[in-house]
Parts: sequence; structure tokens; C-alpha cells
Amino acid sequence: MIQTVVKRDGRIVGFNREKIAAAIRKAMLTTEAGEDEVLVYKIVDRIEFRGKEQSSVEEIQDMVELELMASPRKEVAKSYIAYRDKRSIARKAKTREMFLEIVEAKSNDVTRENANMNADTPAGMMMKFASETTKPFVDDYLLSEQTLWAVRNNYLHIHDKDYYPTKSLTCIQHPLDKILEQGFQAGHGESRPTKRIETASIMACISMETVQNEMHGGQAIPAFDFYLAPYVRRSYIEEVKTIEKLTGIDLKHLYDAPIEDYIARDLDFLQGDERFKQHAINRTINRVHQSMEAFIHNMNTIHSRGDNQVVFSSINYGTDTSAEGRCIIRELLQSTYEGVGGGATAIFPIQIWKKKRGVSYLPEDRNYDLYQMACKVAARRFFPNFVNLDATYNQHEKWREDDPKRYQYEVATMGCRTRVFENRFGEKTSIARGNLSFSTINIVRLAIECMSIEDKSRRIESFFAKLDELLEITAKQLCDRYDFQKTALAKQTLAPFPSIFSISSL
Repeated sequence: MIQTVVKRDGRIVGFNREKIAAAIRKAMLTTEAGEDEVLVYKIVDRIEFRGKEQSSVEEIQDMVELELMASPRKEVAKSYIAYRDKRSIARKAKTREMFLEIVEAKSNDVTRENANMNADTPAGMMMKFASETTKPFVDDYLLSEQTLWAVRNNYLHIHDKDYYPTKSLTCIQHPLDKILEQGFQAGHGESRPTKRIETASIMACISMETVQNEMHGGQAIPAFDFYLAPYVRRSYIEEVKTIEKLTGIDLKHLYDAPIEDYIARDLDFLQGDERFKQHAINRTINRVHQSMEAFIHNMNTIHSRGDNQVVFSSINYGTDTSAEGRCIIRELLQSTYEGVGGGATAIFPIQIWKKKRGVSYLPEDRNYDLYQMACKVAARRFFPNFVNLDATYNQHEKWREDDPKRYQYEVATMGCRTRVFENRFGEKTSIARGNLSFSTINIVRLAIECMSIEDKSRRIESFFAKLDELLEITAKQLCDRYDFQKTALAKQTLAPFPSIFSISSL
């Protein structure tokens, strides 16, 4: 006997026999013989008692068709079937209308869903077709009834739902240091370990573009200044070697000569080693500036995901106090200040300055001058954003100013929203961390629903009761998605990003 009905949107409601009766009456009224109340309720009774305890709308409609076909009123069955087909076509028409709007490049919620993707281009249109086709599949086959109810009623938003069937993950703090040191493999090509700053900046772009093709979220570099600093010194050594070739003078003692700061100076009045060293520094600064300029330009022009989306990239920096690290920071900020193309503000990479006592907090701190420069750049270009490493929840007891790898104990963020630092199963760090997937709860809707309750204490109690229920639904949804992600085969995603896992000892 039917007790409850599963509607098309996933909601479960009580069985209402009058709705079935009304549908049969409408079909009867389209025929010459008209309405037959006795037959109507005879069919309704048979369906109610023969149906499963919980039946879907489609199952009940199938039963109505069979009962009408078995009755003397077969013309009513034909009318009912025709009406049912008409309703099905109407539902499909909504999808057809949505596809036509993509084809005609109309501006709507569908085409504007992702600001980083141009839905007007052929690649963008293909992406939107795939996206809008995939979402109903997820609803029908991968979401629980409870989750689907929350989504359909706008209590829950599942991010990147179109990527759900791919089993891909969201985002990662990119191991650029390993990539530059060891090289990596992508497609039909393989890169060698990096030797100079120009190559390092290019590899930073290419590697993030490649990994973004294998994930559905953004990419971030947790310690951009630390990772690129070694290639400043290597480029400086190259410049010294160039001077050696031009002059025939042995300058090997300048390779590891201490450099307080990479500051461009006029060579007038300089002699001997001092002149050679400063010339190499000047040339290196120019190369670093061009590399940072190229990095910013590339991150705003190269595309991923079928050539329809700019790479969503973020970089964290600000705490490397070495001369080479400071050079990276300074030239990156200067390039950002100058802008891209004709001076436009660069949207990517999203930049995050890591502010820390003893590093850039007070005027006597080593990087305070660069912090002031960062504030100037932010006033004009909106970037960098700032993260306070001294906040209690961002501190790490292992951080030491003299540790060359102290960035491992510094929180790094993903420019969009992500902060992953704590770790119940290992060392607290942001290095190589990221998101599996995420969902958003519509707290505002819950609050609006509770506004009609006059008593304040009851209103608050009702709100948190609703929130607790929705949190349980969301946690279960995320767990279900994780269980599905775990079914990925090695040949599909290589657990789950081959470009990253082509690097030994991540």
C-alpha cells in the first residue's frame, strides 16, 4: 500500500489519492464518454493498495496507464498518455531553451556562472553544454534523496557539481619547488630541472596550467619567494660568467660573494670586482623583472580546461628575507604596479602577502620596506591581499627566523577562499594541502524562515535546529562525494593528478 511518494525533485511527500483521481478525470473529460466517477475511484483504489509503500511519481503514472489500458475506457488511456508525453516535452523544453541561450551567446546565470570562463567562445560553449548536461546526471544518479531535496530547495549549493562524475579534486598548494628542482612530465613532453629565473617563471605558469586541467579548482603556490629565490642567484652567476668570457678574467670568487640586496646602481666610479659584481647585479635585476612581468602576463592569458578558462592562480609571499627572495618580491610588486598590456590591473595571480613580526611588521624588520611597497601596490591594483601570520590560529610553534625552510610552518591561502593549515593526521602545514570538494549552506534562507517566530529565544532555537539538520545533510553529502572520489582508477587520474605525481617524493 502506497504511503509516501518520491517527487521528481527528490522530495518525499505523503500519498494523495485525490491527485490521481484528478488526473484521470482530466483525461476522461477529453473523450466523448466523459467522466466516470466509479471507474476513477476503482482505479485509484487498485493503485493505492497494489503500489509499493514508497513509490515514485513515474511508477504511479505507469500504474495509471496500465489500469486504464485494462479498463473498458482505452480511449482515456490514450488521452492520459498523450498528456503525460506533453508534460515530459515541456520539461525537456526548459533544457532546450537553456541550450539555445548558450548557442545564441545570451547573458544569463548559466553563461555568467564562471567569471573566469568565456562562454561565448566555441570552447566555452562546449564546456557549458557539457556542464549543463552533467548536472542532471549528478542529481539523478549520484546524490541522495535528502541531498537532492536540500539542493532543489536552495538550502545547499554543491560547488563544481558538473565535475562530480569525474572524481577530480578541487585545489592544491602547488609544489613548485619540487617541479623546478626535478622537472616534470606533461603530455608528450618532459621538462628538465630549471637553471635560470626566466625558465623558473615559465615553468611556474606551465605546471599550474597543466595541474588545473586535472582538477576542478584553483592552484596556489605557498612560498613563491622562497621557491624562486635560488634561480636569482643562479642567474647572477650566469651574468658573472658572461663577464668572464668578455674580459678573460677569472671571477669565480664572485659566484658566492655575499650580496646584501639586489639594488640597481650606476657603475660610475666603481672599479675592479666591485664594478663587475654590480654589473652582474644590475643585469640580474633586469632579468628578474622581465621574468616576473612575463609570469603575470602569462597567468592572465594562458588557458586551461579545453582552452576556455584562464588559470585560477594564487601566490603567497613576503617572508623570504634573503637578498634573492627580496629581489623576487620587489620585482613582482613592481610588475604588478605597472600593470599588464596598456597598464590594466592583472586579475591573476591573486597575490597574498604574508605579514609576520620580525619580518615585515615594524620599521626595523628586514622586509618592512617591501611591506610598505606592497601597501602602495594594493592601493592601486587591489593586490596583494594580506594574511596575518601572528594571529593565534595562524601561528606554528616550530617557526624559526633562522630556518631556511620556515615557510613550511607558515599558513598559505588559496586566493578564492581556502585556508588549510591544521592537520589531525600529521604536521600542521599548508604545503601540498588543498580541498577535496566543498559545499555552501544557505544560512540566510534559514534565518528568513525563522523571522516569523515572535519569541526571540524560540526563534534562535529554531534557527540552530534547522542549521544542525542542514549541517548533517551537508556533511553526509561531502562524505558521499569523497567515497565516490575514492573509486577513481589510476588510469583515470593517477590519484588524481599525474603531473604532480610524476614528481618523486612530493
